[in-house]
Amino acid sequence: MKKCKLCASDRVKIIYNGPIRNGGLGKYTYKDIPIYQCENCNVIWHEKEVINDLAKYYQSKDYRNSLEGGSEEEDFYRLHDKENLNKFQYTGTDIFRHKRIADVGCGCGAFLDFIRGAAEMVIAIEPSEVYRDIMSKKGYVTYPYAADAKKFLKGKMDIVTSFDVIEHVEDPLAFLQDIYDLLDIGGRGIIGTPTDAPVMRMLLGELFERKLLFSTQHLWIFSENNLKDMSERIGFDDIKVRYFQRYGIENMLGWLRDKEPKRDGALPFSADTLSEVWKKQCEVYKAADYIVLYVKKSRRLT
Repeated sequence: MKKCKLCASDRVKIIYNGPIRNGGLGKYTYKDIPIYQCENCNVIWHEKEVINDLAKYYQSKDYRNSLEGGSEEEDFYRLHDKENLNKFQYTGTDIFRHKRIADVGCGCGAFLDFIRGAAEMVIAIEPSEVYRDIMSKKGYVTYPYAADAKKFLKGKMDIVTSFDVIEHVEDPLAFLQDIYDLLDIGGRGIIGTPTDAPVMRMLLGELFERKLLFSTQHLWIFSENNLKDMSERIGFDDIKVRYFQRYGIENMLGWLRDKEPKRDGALPFSADTLSEVWKKQCEVYKAADYIVLYVKKSRRLT
């Protein structure tokens, strides 16, 4: 009997069994991949049936080349610099000054480059050897994984951020434990990850799941319940989540029109106001496409 990989419940069902996205848009697996969901904690996952050695995969150029079509430094900035507005929305701008910061899964440092001037210390944690070399040349102290960083920096960080990483790791509990161990007493973690985009699944069903939502690189899709549960098990407190809708109404309408994943595109009228209302409603009703976990380390576990 299949058991949940997070909570060990045997209330597990297969919610999808077919090809899933394998890298960038329009690339799919050649075989059907079963997607499981736990009815107890709501987590969604698949077994790593396509990528066997995750550590080697993320340390090589293959991951970025497959997902983004390139692994050069300028490719990274072109795609990710614009995400910083969202990230500062998640974190605010007043928490970094004179603080010791680590970012887990920092890539080429599009986010860290903007906070380095305010922080007392900035640590870059990134599995890609290519990106770590770039970060080292820019003067950052780098480590491939949080488990490596904590050998030297256990209990030293004021803030640990990580965006779009926890869904990639084999053991999310160990991932959160590493963040806990890096933090000083009173330190805070901010961890962001995509949701299952419930509105899009409701509107498009299996089409959305196959073409975008389920992918070989994303082993997990988390929800508020399981993120809070894992955080409590690790020993965090002051646990909160916030929902953020990243994609506007144009994206949704493009999906409905073309039945294909589209970035926000032009409509024959201004959609800015509509998009703001759309995003806010998705967030209020916890139906947004992104969730951010906020945790605090208030005590040292023995």
